[in-house]
Amino acid sequence: MPRILCFGDSNTWGYNPSNGSRWGEDIRWTSRLQDALNIDKDDGSEDRFVIIEEGLNGRTTVWNDPMKPYRNGSAALPMLLLSHRPLDCVVITLGTNDLKSQFPSEPAWIAEGIRKLIGQVKECDNAGHPIPRILIVSPAPMHDANNWASGFRDGRQKSLELASFFRAVAEEEGCDFFEAATVCEASPIDGLHLDEAGHAALADALAKILR
Repeated sequence: MPRILCFGDSNTWGYNPSNGSRWGEDIRWTSRLQDALNIDKDDGSEDRFVIIEEGLNGRTTVWNDPMKPYRNGSAALPMLLLSHRPLDCVVITLGTNDLKSQFPSEPAWIAEGIRKLIGQVKECDNAGHPIPRILIVSPAPMHDANNWASGFRDGRQKSLELASFFRAVAEEEGCDFFEAATVCEASPIDGLHLDEAGHAALADALAKILR
């Protein structure tokens, strides 16, 4: 069964914008993705995939958050690649938290953080298996009027700009790319996190790519 690691932030963890709880497995895009991929075919055969959820609220690509420890994605990814090996694919869905004003939050710098994560996947020991395929997903656009607006400067505009920089890095590094903004954006409830419809739309789109 193909093994797919989904490495992301609170929208991969499943943060509910209404109350801060975690969406259930019937809602989260990772769970929906597994359901969409695991299908029975007309000829009696079946496709089965293993989706590994690795989402953490506040996770960045490469930055240490002095207010929230353990959020540096590049510090966590190498260990996760080893603990979950062998992997067939790694889906990276980060970038929103890098837009916080406390970090060098220009889209070009955030894209270089994505490039570092790509390098870590390429360099990992995959237990004798080929290097995993890598799918880069630019995040769903945020809203400036969000519950944490004071922590972001020009957040929505920069979130919309991330896709072009991420796409360029993905092409240069030989990775697949998907722009989440083509199917969803953050809920207006809190301005940062996906609602139920957003999770469903993202899962459907990624299932088509991964299948």
